[in-house]
Amino acid sequence: MRKLLVVLMVVAFAATAFAADVKLSGYMEVKGIYVENGGANEDSLGEKSWWEQDGNVQAKFIVDKGTAFTVRGDFHDGTWGDPEMKAKTTGDGEAGFTIQRAFLEHDFGKAAIHAGLMATGGWGTAFGNDVEGNYRVKLIVPVATGKLTFQTTKNYEAGDYEVEDSEKDDNDGYGVDFVGKTGAFTYGANLTYANNSYVTNSGGVQYPSTVNNSDGTQQVKLEVMLKGDLGMFGFESEFAYADVTSDILVSESATASQDYNLFGAYVNGFAKLGKTTAGLVFLYGSTDEDANKGYAFADDFDTTYIVDELGGNALAPGKGHDDLTGYTAFKLYADYAHSDALTLGAAFVYAFSNWDDADYEDINLYELDAYVSYQINKALNYTVKAAYLQVNEIGSGADQYDADPIYYASHMLSVAF
Repeated sequence: MRKLLVVLMVVAFAATAFAADVKLSGYMEVKGIYVENGGANEDSLGEKSWWEQDGNVQAKFIVDKGTAFTVRGDFHDGTWGDPEMKAKTTGDGEAGFTIQRAFLEHDFGKAAIHAGLMATGGWGTAFGNDVEGNYRVKLIVPVATGKLTFQTTKNYEAGDYEVEDSEKDDNDGYGVDFVGKTGAFTYGANLTYANNSYVTNSGGVQYPSTVNNSDGTQQVKLEVMLKGDLGMFGFESEFAYADVTSDILVSESATASQDYNLFGAYVNGFAKLGKTTAGLVFLYGSTDEDANKGYAFADDFDTTYIVDELGGNALAPGKGHDDLTGYTAFKLYADYAHSDALTLGAAFVYAFSNWDDADYEDINLYELDAYVSYQINKALNYTVKAAYLQVNEIGSGADQYDADPIYYASHMLSVAF
């Protein structure tokens, strides 16, 4: 950490010497968590508590009128005591220090261009978003009521002089989106196409599609967003449709899949009543049983405290879910700003499965969440959360059960600038 700060100070000093303006921003959080029955077992097998932390520092160097470049470093993102979370910045992966953003930008007036390692995977509202760093070129064109953006994204480079036709095996994405505002309404649409022809075989080894003449997978996704600020009342909404076609054979890959399409919907309507903001959220994620896929609410969207913390892994087929996948959910919430420093709130969530899978089709759940947040000063915040989750009808037949309740508590100290 000391080395990082020294490097940043040296870079900032050097930038000043070359007459560049530097805008620094960042955050740091340390969080303690307690969970009882995190495995959603019929009879609780125990509890777990741990500490985790995350942080980053971002520097934007404005080197000339309309010209800048941005660098962001993330450090020690993980759980205390994990093998990668070493006490010095020598851990592997995100547990140590990694460069997560590094891109340049220039505004020509009638258009702007951004190129490099930048944020991808996010658009519109937080629903369905999983923002990560990726390599991209963006062209941003101002239009009458907003901005039109064209982008191309490089997810994987498979070109090889020694492999015939290997250039077609890259994993690339292309997109165009528009975001505009008229009066109290913000609206937009995002259309993306992703072509991944690089195949992973059953042993986890990647090889070009030319081996079995596979064209891999292609995805077309359309997202539409609408928000409104009507004074006392407001809303935000997003609707997404994804169509995926696959040419990967079961004989050549563990990731073989049938064609499928998925639909997701999110609507959040709220009222601002003095110091209280109260609202109702509707969420929907479709499923495709033949391909065993479901629409994921994704990592950046938090349906509930516990589901988000545990990743929803016991609630849908497969692993690696970041929130609910293939569910319908309703959320009633209220936030009360007692003072400029103190805010508290609560939420009730009810959700049920949209899967036809025998082990998951009957699952329903409800969760109660509550929090208190205190702004110690302009940069420092302390937040305490608690939650109770009841999951019913997991599994099928004689093995179907209602889980013991899941309990959650956490407190977090965070600083941002």
